[in-house]
Amino acid sequence: AAVGEYIGFFDCHVAPNRHWHREVIQHLRAQPRRLVVPIIGDLDLDTWDEKHVGGSNSKCYITWNAEFMWFEDSSDFIPVISGGLVATTREWWRDSGGFDREMRGWGGENV
Repeated sequence: AAVGEYIGFFDCHVAPNRHWHREVIQHLRAQPRRLVVPIIGDLDLDTWDEKHVGGSNSKCYITWNAEFMWFEDSSDFIPVISGGLVATTREWWRDSGGFDREMRGWGGENV
């Protein structure tokens, strides 16, 4: 069980940089009942370093035909959380119910 003030789930699509947590915590302190999702960078599979000329994605949505799509805009809002990449306050995680108790696994990349 989480005992810290914040809880996060980050899968292999992200490689946090030094001090990566500072901006996450800043957003959560400003609005404790929110989810913070990192930008998904393009990682070098041999070094896990972010590629300087690679692409990055941070926002996604699903069409009525169940197609998973990426997009960018200037807002802080996202319609769908991408994969296992999210942080929130422990209190909001608990109050919102966390993961479904019947959840048996994670995955199904892009639905």
